[in-house]
Amino acid sequence: MENKEKNESIDTSAIVKEPSKLWVFIKKYKYYVFLIILLIVSILYHIISVKMLQSTFTKEKNTITNTYKIKLDSLNSNRLQLTAKTFSWAIRSELMRENSEQVNQFFNDFVKNEDIIKLQYINASTSKIQISTNKKDEGTSDLKFIDINEQTVLQDSTSIELATPINGLNTKLGVFVMSVKKLNK
Repeated sequence: MENKEKNESIDTSAIVKEPSKLWVFIKKYKYYVFLIILLIVSILYHIISVKMLQSTFTKEKNTITNTYKIKLDSLNSNRLQLTAKTFSWAIRSELMRENSEQVNQFFNDFVKNEDIIKLQYINASTSKIQISTNKKDEGTSDLKFIDINEQTVLQDSTSIELATPINGLNTKLGVFVMSVKKLNK
């Protein structure tokens, strides 16, 4: 029995934990393992930095785009206001000569521009649309713009309406209304 106990004690003392194969491999090729880990960390770092740069670029691009859309809309609105004011002077001179047929001709030529939706002249004394590029509107009442005393701009998501008063020598003759498509965004 003593012999058996000695064998057991010898066996337990002889069992020493062997290092794992992975640990042996790492110890044997530690320089290469270090380089591989360094390569992986470097690749991850660059992937993350590229993603962050793309995100920053996208935000800056959207900010710049929105800023210039606002500036472009403002320039377009100013251009349209000047056009409507100048056109209203031509209408005024023809109305003073009582030549509404010429105004109708102006409207028909001007509406050929693809951005123009419709043009209207609202008579101030009757509050009715006297001349329009949409003949269905002629003779109908439009009180939305009749009381304006200066150029007014109304915008929605698809169009811009410019209303310009037309004044005679002593009285208000009417209002010129120009409806224009908004620029595509």
